[in-house]
Amino acid sequence: MKESIVESLDIIQFAKKSNEFDIDIFDGKQYGLVEVYGNDNQPALFLKEVENFDKETLKTISEIHHTSWNFQKVLFLYVYSKTEIRIYNCSEKPVIYNESRKSFYSDFKKLELLSCKETDTSKLETLNTLFSRISVDTGFIWSASEAKEIRDKIKLQNRVDKYLISSLKNVSRKLEEEGLKDKDIIHKLVMRSLFLLYLEDKEATTKEFYKQFSENAATYFDILDDTKATYSLYKRLADDFNGSLFTIDEKEKNVVKSNHLELIKKCFIAGYEDNSQIELYPNWSLFDFKIIRIELLSEIYENFLSELDKKDSGTYYTPPSLVELILNEKLPINNKDLNYNIKTLDPSCGSGIFLVQTFKRLVKRYEKQHHIKLTDFNILTDILKKNIFGIEIDKKSIKVAAFSLYLALLDNLDPKTSWWNGNVRFPNLINDSEDGTIEKQGNNLFRLDTISNFKIEVLQDFQLIVGNPPFGTKKLSKTIKTYCEDNNFAKEMVLPFLHKSTFLAPKGEIALIFNTKVLTNTGGTYQNFRQWLFNDNYVEKVYNFSILRKAPKNSGGQLFGSAVGPISIVFYRKEVPLYSKETIIYYAPKTYIKNSILEGIVIDASDVKYLPRTECEKKDSKIWKIAMWGSYFDFELIEKLFKKNSLKNDLTKNNIKNGVGFQLLTNTIDKPKKSKFISENKYLDADFIERFTSYTSNLKGINSSIKTKKARSFYELDYSLPKNIEVFRRLGDLNAYYEPHLLLKKGLINNKICASYLNEDCTFRDGVYGFYSTDKKSDYLKALTTLFNSKISSYLLFLTISSYGIEREQIMKNEFLTLPYTLSERVKKDLNSIFDNIYKSIKKDEENGTKTDTFNLENEIDQIIYNDILELSKEDQIIINDTLNYSLDLFENKENSKALKPVLKSNHYFNRITKELNDWLDDVSLRASVTLYKILPNCPLYLIKLSFGSEHKKPTLSKENIYDKLKYLDKKLWKEEAQNLYFRKNLNYYDGNDVYIIKPNQRRFWSETAAIEDSQTLLTEILNMRE
Repeated sequence: MKESIVESLDIIQFAKKSNEFDIDIFDGKQYGLVEVYGNDNQPALFLKEVENFDKETLKTISEIHHTSWNFQKVLFLYVYSKTEIRIYNCSEKPVIYNESRKSFYSDFKKLELLSCKETDTSKLETLNTLFSRISVDTGFIWSASEAKEIRDKIKLQNRVDKYLISSLKNVSRKLEEEGLKDKDIIHKLVMRSLFLLYLEDKEATTKEFYKQFSENAATYFDILDDTKATYSLYKRLADDFNGSLFTIDEKEKNVVKSNHLELIKKCFIAGYEDNSQIELYPNWSLFDFKIIRIELLSEIYENFLSELDKKDSGTYYTPPSLVELILNEKLPINNKDLNYNIKTLDPSCGSGIFLVQTFKRLVKRYEKQHHIKLTDFNILTDILKKNIFGIEIDKKSIKVAAFSLYLALLDNLDPKTSWWNGNVRFPNLINDSEDGTIEKQGNNLFRLDTISNFKIEVLQDFQLIVGNPPFGTKKLSKTIKTYCEDNNFAKEMVLPFLHKSTFLAPKGEIALIFNTKVLTNTGGTYQNFRQWLFNDNYVEKVYNFSILRKAPKNSGGQLFGSAVGPISIVFYRKEVPLYSKETIIYYAPKTYIKNSILEGIVIDASDVKYLPRTECEKKDSKIWKIAMWGSYFDFELIEKLFKKNSLKNDLTKNNIKNGVGFQLLTNTIDKPKKSKFISENKYLDADFIERFTSYTSNLKGINSSIKTKKARSFYELDYSLPKNIEVFRRLGDLNAYYEPHLLLKKGLINNKICASYLNEDCTFRDGVYGFYSTDKKSDYLKALTTLFNSKISSYLLFLTISSYGIEREQIMKNEFLTLPYTLSERVKKDLNSIFDNIYKSIKKDEENGTKTDTFNLENEIDQIIYNDILELSKEDQIIINDTLNYSLDLFENKENSKALKPVLKSNHYFNRITKELNDWLDDVSLRASVTLYKILPNCPLYLIKLSFGSEHKKPTLSKENIYDKLKYLDKKLWKEEAQNLYFRKNLNYYDGNDVYIIKPNQRRFWSETAAIEDSQTLLTEILNMRE
């Protein structure tokens, strides 16, 4: 019997009822059965069977899609009949059916990602390729070229949270345009509306309730049509719930007009994209706060608030997944520790996301200890007031923190009976002496400067400190500057928070988010901080999430919010624990997509390092950067290489000097410096500096250096922009402008160092370093050009310098000078010969408009450095090449990197691992042989079998079909550590004399370096088993 369309996808037999995923959002009477398919109790997509796709059915499907969009957690809705399937995009804004909406069917059609009937042969092939269970589980849709059209339609930024945030930002701007200039009032209107709509959608308010304020009102939206009724409701809200959060003053009542309330109403009914006409439909709202997660309300508001007000304060939206990760470590609810009295502080609490989640976990611990569902409002309030504390300097944020905690209090109560009955009186939480609207000061959320010298008894002796302190080096407060100066730390906002936390929790535990450059910056004052952190405290582990810095907006990385900088998390305490360890666990993930449905950061087994504590205690250690992208072999190799004499010494010996280019004037306080030489000579812009040498046709006049609008307007205003400008802020090193010289860009070209030799005078700006010979000899400069442009230089700098791959892709001059190069006369001559060949090719290309491949010549340069300058072994060269081919390529090309591509052949891996093993096993007369398997590209895992016997055999290819076994096993190797954060294990399975090595089907895990690492792991495991 022929199988139906949906059966061919191999999904329906694995689907479950929604209640098995703890999902209660679909009305069974209204919609019938809606099933769920997912992995590890995480929903991936919804399925709905229908008789046909007539008009009434399409109306029902649109309502299911509306619910799915508000649920947020799934991307696809599969709707199928016996002969047809339609797959809807749940990341796209819903379309409402209304009789007056003539375009409904055409608009709803646009939400289809794929529509396929059993007679559509070509579409059936696409359906099974992209939307089968295997494709869903392996994330084929994110990487497959044939999925691009579908992938382009899936815009995660259009999900409910992103769309609501965007709408709130847009309507706020519109409210300001409409005369509502006070942002505090805008925030209050939004906060009250979120709260009231949440109550209404949870059925805590009724039509009868609203009639008290306006006779014909049935909903909050009806109330908003009447300004007087609206503020009567707001007053009732403030009076009944207390808590100092919903207070109203006369100024607000006087300035808020009906047109402002109309905008609020439109925003919450249909969203707000621009100033165009918004079409409203009766008894329908785009946002359903009964479905939207309660945590999302504070997340939405925090993100909304940070977008508007926090750009200069160093504070950023805190990804909820990182909150969950920290609290899973420090306040787990699935172990035997049921203590629900843990005095906790967030020293920069922002909108309260850490405090809310901490409170909810303490409640869960109470429930587990007492074996009851906690609904007693007094006990809930008692837990909150005894244990939850926050400090925040921003007055709007601290109110949102209180708002978020009030929602968390309500969440444990029955909304229909207990929310608005006059008995729920929110506790006063906020303590802000400058807020005149607060009638009674609270004792939990303090509006303070955390780094000030406050002496408040309740803000002492914390058992746990968690949070996301502000970071950055600009616009520092006086207290931050003074604190950093007093401790001889770098003037970096986050450092005082990390330091002072040990005084606020002298016997407690601390887990704080910070910017990664604190670990990698080579400056002396940053080193002073690391000296304190790793020697005067006990650091347990560090997570490095710098990968988030460049996560694409329309991929899994975006689920971590608007994290704009390279962030890390440090877990530490002042006191050394009873059972201390000699290593610090370091997690440095490199990828941020698990699969097409369950997006997030992936922490693979190779991303977890156990760093020697003694090495971490060295304040100038390079281990944090090297371990982020490399292996322990890389660390050992770099340590060995950097013991050699540096390039700086060789430059001095050969009379090579260097300097930076000129700076333009941009400010009236700059003291102008004149230079006729710079004014009249040719100028080469950094954008036109090429590797090895640059086209002379790109040498222009000095005025081409004025590129920004700010610089142009400044010179036009103050100097009337003459033909050649003559005044500058700094002149740079004038000697570096004369030929022969080497121009070295601070920035990179496609993640490659760019050094360019020129035998013509030219000037350049301060983003370029100039090297020149005081005795006008060009041979060293030509050799130096080849050294800078080599792969080994990229390798050494990528793994060691503070900014490259962390904050911005640029290299400082003193960092170039640390390279471990010393040139002999023979090496210099050989490099000059290769350079001359490359130079001739480039000049010929300039004449002919061609592009010659210099790959082989560049390889010759690398071999000279490998063999003659650094004297590297074959194994050393393998380590370098693998790091360049996989780690650096992964950093540069992200999800398109060859490092993530499936394994085509593994001979380099199995040849290396058998060689390494057999060299070690030579003394015991054992030999390792390998068995290979035919593994398809879309299989999530790759496998080889090692067999140990008395003789070495040639590799054999097994005929066994192991696809289903590997697919099943793949699910077992994943562990969701926190929302959108996954750990993936490797597996060595022992069966008699055989060992099965099972790892992800990605090339980076099957390199020669991986083979060397795996051989050592196997030998250790084998020796341990023998013992």
